[in-house]
Amino acid sequence: MKNLLLLTFAFTLFACSGGDGDSNDSNDSNNNQNNTSDQIIGTWVLVNEEWVGNGTWPEGQCRGCFEEGDAGQPDQLVFTETTATKSVWECSQQDGSLCSELEVYGPDNWVYNGSDSYEIGGDDFPVTFNGTDEMQTPFEDGDILQTWSRVD
Repeated sequence: MKNLLLLTFAFTLFACSGGDGDSNDSNDSNNNQNNTSDQIIGTWVLVNEEWVGNGTWPEGQCRGCFEEGDAGQPDQLVFTETTATKSVWECSQQDGSLCSELEVYGPDNWVYNGSDSYEIGGDDFPVTFNGTDEMQTPFEDGDILQTWSRVD
């Protein structure tokens, strides 16, 4: 009887344990294997930034390069099935000259948390989709609203 009980326990333990590829960690990039059709996947380009905080855009604060004639290129977000990479150029509000050269952030793992809320590299990334080819995201503690267009 004791051997039967041990055998049953061993079978239950084996049957209920996860394999090497199993993971319950929501930050694990393997969890995005079901996100192959998530609408955020693709390449997005910054097309507008709007100051939505109190007052007006602070004097001397740089902005993303997206206006015609800016010295830099528009910021770019690239989402694959598992990672996100952001390329950023900063331009002067006054004349569009570069405040900073290209900086690349990532790639970082991302997960979809539901209700148009994502997490990239551990940071919240709320999104409002306007159709399938435009999204808006808050930036700088919500003081800036960025608008992005899908390019592929």
